[in-house]
This record gives sequence, C-alpha cells and structure tokens, in this order.
Amino acid sequence: MEIRLKSLHLENFKCHNSLTLDFDGKNASIYGDNATGKTSIYDAFVWLLFGKDSSGNGEKNIDIKPLAPDGSVRDHQAVTEVEAVILADGEEVSLKRTYREEWATRRGSSEAVYVGNTSDYFVDGVPCKANAYKARVAELVDEDKFRLLTTVSYFAAVLPWQKRREALFDLFGSVDDRQIMGTEERFAPLLEAMGRRSLEDTRAMLTRKRKDFTTTRNEVPARISECEKTISDLSGIDFDDALVQVGILSSRRDQLQKELLSIEQNTAVQSKQLELREAQMELDRLEGENRQFREDQRRTLPDTGRLTEAIEKDKYALASAERGMDMRIREIDRCDSMIDEIRKAWMDVNAEQYSGSDTCPTCGQQLPASQINQAVKAFAEDKKKRLVSLVEKSKSYKNLKAQFLKEAEDQKLFIANLERNIARNELELKEAKKAAENAEVSDMPDYGQRRESVTSWISSVQRELDGLRQDASRSGSELRRRISEVNAEIQRASEVAGKRGAYAYAMSRIEELREDARAASENLSKLDRLLFLMDEYSRYKAGFVEQGINNLFRIARFRLFREQANGGVEDRCDVVYDGVPYLGLNNGMKINVGMDIINTLSRAYGVSVPLFVDNAESVTRLEKTDCQVVRLVVSENDKELRIEHEN
Repeated sequence: MEIRLKSLHLENFKCHNSLTLDFDGKNASIYGDNATGKTSIYDAFVWLLFGKDSSGNGEKNIDIKPLAPDGSVRDHQAVTEVEAVILADGEEVSLKRTYREEWATRRGSSEAVYVGNTSDYFVDGVPCKANAYKARVAELVDEDKFRLLTTVSYFAAVLPWQKRREALFDLFGSVDDRQIMGTEERFAPLLEAMGRRSLEDTRAMLTRKRKDFTTTRNEVPARISECEKTISDLSGIDFDDALVQVGILSSRRDQLQKELLSIEQNTAVQSKQLELREAQMELDRLEGENRQFREDQRRTLPDTGRLTEAIEKDKYALASAERGMDMRIREIDRCDSMIDEIRKAWMDVNAEQYSGSDTCPTCGQQLPASQINQAVKAFAEDKKKRLVSLVEKSKSYKNLKAQFLKEAEDQKLFIANLERNIARNELELKEAKKAAENAEVSDMPDYGQRRESVTSWISSVQRELDGLRQDASRSGSELRRRISEVNAEIQRASEVAGKRGAYAYAMSRIEELREDARAASENLSKLDRLLFLMDEYSRYKAGFVEQGINNLFRIARFRLFREQANGGVEDRCDVVYDGVPYLGLNNGMKINVGMDIINTLSRAYGVSVPLFVDNAESVTRLEKTDCQVVRLVVSENDKELRIEHEN
C-alpha cells in the first residue's frame, strides 16, 4: 500500500486558524520561522488518522484548539477541523475529522456550562461512526506501522530496544542453529551432541549432567573414607569361627524344638480332648431331640398366623372395594347432573321461534317471500340439528350411568362377601388364640435327668484336661525359654559372620568409587569442552545474525549483542552509524539513519506513508527514499509558512 498526501486543510487547529496545503502527492518543503506551526502540521495529520499528536499523546494530553496568551481556549465556539485528501495506491480518499465543545444549560439555571467535547467523522464526505472511521483508517495503514514509517527518530530513539530487536529479527527471518553451525566445522561436536534438541535444551541438559558429575567427583573421597573405616573395624574378626558357632547353636536349637513338639503332641491330652468333644456332641443330640419333641406338640395347635394373614388381606381388599364404590356413586351423581342440564338445554332450544325481519336492513323494503321462506327453513334445520345433538348427548350419559349402576351393584355384592369372610375368620382366630393359651408345651419325660448326667460328664472331663495342659504348659514354657536364648546366640554369631560380606563389599566398593571418580572427571572434561564450544557458538551466532541484519540496511547498523565479563553474550539492540551510537550523532545524521531504517521497513511491510522530517535544515543531503517526504525547515526570513514542491 502506497499512501501519498495530496492536500491538507486545518481549521482552528493549535496555532492555525485556517491553513490549506497542496502537496499533489509530491515531496515538499515547508519553510517557516520558529513558532510558526510547522510541527503542528505533522500533528494535525496524525490527529486526523489516530486522534494523537506526532509524539503519540492522546487528545486528553494535548491542546488542539488555538490558545489565548494566558493559556486559555481562545474561542470556545470554534470548531476544530482537519481534512486530508490522500492517494492510496493512486485512488483518492478523503478523510475529515472535527472537534468541538459541548455546552448545556442545567435545570434551574440560565447559564450554559461546559460538559465535554465531541468529534464528527467523514470518509469521502459521508458522515460515519467513530468505529467505522477507525476501521477505514486501519484498512489504509496500521497505527503502529504508521508511527514506525512516518517519524525518522521513532524506531531508533523512542521504540524500546526489545521491540526494535524483535522487529529486526522478524525482518531477518527465523534462524536455525543447525544451519549456522553447519557453516563452521569446529561446531560439529556441538551439532552432534544436540541431536534433535534445541540449543537451549541442550545447554540445560549439559548443565544438569555437569552438576551430577561434579557431585559424584566431589563425594567420592568421603565415601572411600567410609569404606576404609569399615575395613579397619572388621579386620580383626575371625569370620570362620563365627560360622562354626552358628552351626553348633543351630543343632542345639533343633534338639530343643523336637522336645517341645513331643510335649505339644501329648497323647493323654489328645485323648481327653476327644472325650470332651464326644460329651459335647451328646449334649447337642439331647437338645435337638427335645426341640423336636416340643415342635411336634406345637403343630397340633390352631394356625393363628394363617388366619391373621387372611384377615389382613381381606381388609385391604375391602378398603379398595369401598373406594371403588364411592367413585362409582360420584360418577352416577355426575351423570344425573349432566342429564338434567341437557334436558333443560333441549327445552330451551325446542321453545325457540323464528325472529328474523321481513324487511331489508339497508333499504327498508319488504323482502321477497322466497328469501323469507329460505331463512325460516334454515332456522328450522339448525334447531333440529341442535335438538338431535342434545338427545344423543343425553343418551351417552344415560348409558354411562347404567354401566356405573351395574358396576356398583357388583361391587356391593363383592363387599358383602368380603365382610362375611372377615367376620368368619376373626371368630376362628379368637377361638384359636383361646385354645393356644390353654395348651401347654412340655419337654421329654427324661430330658432333665439325661441333661444333668451329660453336663456332669463334660465338667469332669474338662477338669482332667485342664490338669494335663497345665503340666504340659510348664514343661513347654521352660523349653521355649531355652530355645529363645539359643536363637539370640545364633543371631549374634550370624551378625558377626555376616560382616564378612560387608568387609568384601567395602574392598570392592573402594575400587568402584575410584573408577566412578575417573569417569566423572573424564565426562566433566567432555562437558566443559561442549559448554565452552556453546559459548563460542553464541558469539559466532551473534556476529552471524548481526551481519545478516545489518546487510539489510545501507548506512544504519545495529549492535545486537554485547560480550559480558564472564564470557557470556548479552542481548542488545543499539543503533549506530560508523561505530558511533545513535544518541551521539548530529541531527542531520540521525535523520538520514532514520530514513534508511524507514526505507527497509517500508519494503518489508509493503507499506509507504508520507515521511515528515522535522528540523530538516540540519541535513544538506537527505537519504534517498521512495516515500513522499515532507521537510519541515526552520527559516528565519519566513514569518509565515511557505511550501515548495520538489520534482
């Protein structure tokens, strides 16, 4: 998109009451003494597009209206207006924006007070909303790109260095570390170590591994010292004698355990246990026979449970039948009510007489006899239809009533039958309960004598068994104590014998640790070489990228990296010319460096906008550019603004 300024008109904008400038899309120089409003022209163009001045300040932070000597607004009724005709890829587009104060009279007061400002927007002479206006401007040029491309000092002096750096890398494109490493053979080991990882991930991996190997190398002396102390402590122990003692003690423990098993398997105790179980089983058989004897007596008694269940079932059915009976009675009453209403309606319809007029309602003349007869006939047919409909309706309710009457009669018989069953079963239940109360259920004739004999037998056997167990328990406790003592001696001897493994492990572990230390040192050396090579690559990449970006510009140069005292590389984005930082350049060179930057950005973005060069008198020869250039030149002799076009 190429944008060129064709004309610019200002009304009541800052120091300009009315000013029209014709550029005709060409380069131009505007001459004027200090304070004649040259920069205000640039401010007006930016305000027209984005509502800000050329420094990026919004309307709330700038004075747009002309001011009086005391700093107040010179004319509150004046309307500020800026209009520009631009050429967008050769097509004319007119943009206009106004700014005026709003005054209102509050209730109860005749004096108008200031309530704020409002703006109106026009595109090609057509009024539009603010959002539509902003959208049209955005179609022409993005605000951020406009500021980069229309102010020679913005990129180098105003834009934060991080944003400058980001914009330059976007111009240069993404740089693949593997491609850069491929340009130098010395980076081949680093390229191999990276594999599929990124440079940052590789550095993190190498740093982590270096930390692990350093820890291993530093901890080895302390671990070797621990192993040597273990060897010193165990060197005077007779491990073979300890193993012999373990064998002797184990044999002694086996003999004691055999004696304990013999006591626990005492046949006298087992015999008494069998006799006790036999006596208990005899008692269980006796109790079972007595329960069966009592149960046989209960079976001869009347079954009160069955009668109670039958009564409850009939009572539930009776309640349901009574609810059904009530429902049918209500339905019969409803049918009677509907039949009465239909009968009354039939009598009302049957009493109706034709009441139509014999004269025309419009002209008042007598209607023809045929028309009157036709109306009477239609009335009679309608009356007949309604009477027939009422009769049919009455018949349906009568049939429904007859159905409910029949169901009610059947339900009445069913209820009477249930009531008879309930009364009969309740009488039987009463007699059964009375018979059960008078009946007695007794034990077997010899139950008491037999039970006393069996329980006495059980008690006698239990006493004899307890005595045998006490004797065996005393002997077993002594054997268990002796076995426990032997086990403790075996444990102590085994611990001594087991230290032979610790002694052998300590000897072999010292060799392993020394090998680990040698391997850690070798790996650290390899990692340090790779990390050093990575720092070397960072410096190489800095120069590679910096040179690639600087090749995009004619005179502007950028320092994108700075080597630190620790050997690392710090990200920067300093603008320089011929080795001199931008801030140290004279004003003319700053302008040309800025124009060189704008030329490159314009080509990259595919956008060209009018370029305003303030204090252009400080430059004897401007950098060449394809953009439309508007020079703002301080000229002491020009007390009023003067514009000159350039071919």
